[in-house]
Amino acid sequence: MASAGQLHMLYTCPFCWKVRGLLEHLDIPHERVQVNPMRQRKTLPSAPEWTKVPVWVDAEEKIHIDSTPIMKQIDAEHNEGKLWAADDEERRDKWMDWVDLHLSKATIPILYGSLGSALKTTTRVSKLEKFGFISKRLYAWAGFPIMWGIIARKRVKKDGRTPKKLWHDLLTEFTNEFNGKQFFGGDSPNLIDLAAFGYVRSISPYPQFSQIKDHESGMKWYKAVESTLKV
Repeated sequence: MASAGQLHMLYTCPFCWKVRGLLEHLDIPHERVQVNPMRQRKTLPSAPEWTKVPVWVDAEEKIHIDSTPIMKQIDAEHNEGKLWAADDEERRDKWMDWVDLHLSKATIPILYGSLGSALKTTTRVSKLEKFGFISKRLYAWAGFPIMWGIIARKRVKKDGRTPKKLWHDLLTEFTNEFNGKQFFGGDSPNLIDLAAFGYVRSISPYPQFSQIKDHESGMKWYKAVESTLKV
C-alpha cells in the first residue's frame, strides 16, 4: 500500500504522539522520519519558516505544520472529517482548546518536576532520540538541571499541586465531560479523544507514567482509545 505521507517527528514529542495516534487509529500507511533534535532548523522540510515537529508532508508533497491543524487535515483528507464533525461545535472547540492548553503544559511537570525525575527523563530521551554521539551525552547530563531548574520547577511552584495531583485532577475533569459515555466523542473516540490520548501516551515511555496508572476512569478511557489503534 502506498504511503499517504511522511511524519517528521521526535519520538518523545507530545505533539508528535497526537498525530501518530490519529494515523494509527485510521490505519493510514505513512513513513516516520525521526529527526535529530539538534538539527531541526537544517533538516525539517518546513524550515526555516517553521522549525518545530511534527511536520506532515502529504502524498502530494504539501507541507502541513502544527499538530492540531495536521490532525484536522489528515481527518479531512482520509476520513471525510468524521472525527472532527460534531453536533455541538462550541463544546468541541472549547475542549480541544482545553486539551491543547492544559494537558500539553502538564507533561513538563510530571517528567521534569523533580531533580530525580528530570535526570531519568533526559537519560531516557537521549536513548530514544536521534542525537549525535556527543550531543546524546551532553543532553543526558546537562539537560536535566536546565529542564528542572528553569522550566519544570517554576510550573510546579506556580500551580501548587504535585505533578501526580495535577494529572489526576485534569483526567477527572476531562472524563467527567463524557456524560456517561466511554469517550468524549460518545461511543467512539473523536479528534479530542485522540489529541488527549496523545499527550497521555507521550508519558508512557517513562517510569513517571506509574503516577497516572492508578486514575481509574482515566486509564479506562486510555486503554479504550488504545484498543482502537492499528499498530
